[in-house]
Amino acid sequence: MVKIRLEISYLPGVEDPEATTLHHNLGILGYYQVDSVSMIKVYEMEFAEEEEKAKTMASNIAESILINPVINSYKIIVLGE
Repeated sequence: MVKIRLEISYLPGVEDPEATTLHHNLGILGYYQVDSVSMIKVYEMEFAEEEEKAKTMASNIAESILINPVINSYKIIVLGE
């Protein structure tokens, strides 16, 4: 069994509306020291496969279901077995 973390974020130059709203609200609350905010969605999955096959499956899941390749990127991190 392999545990994988899949991190999904916006590509550079693509506006992240949730992060923009949070940054704005932090300023309203007086947290002016925060220069920028970005958000990452994290999915952790366990696969009953060997590591390479699990990474391939995670990549296929990301590309077919979880991301829009025009605005998102993803990173696969193997957490262990």
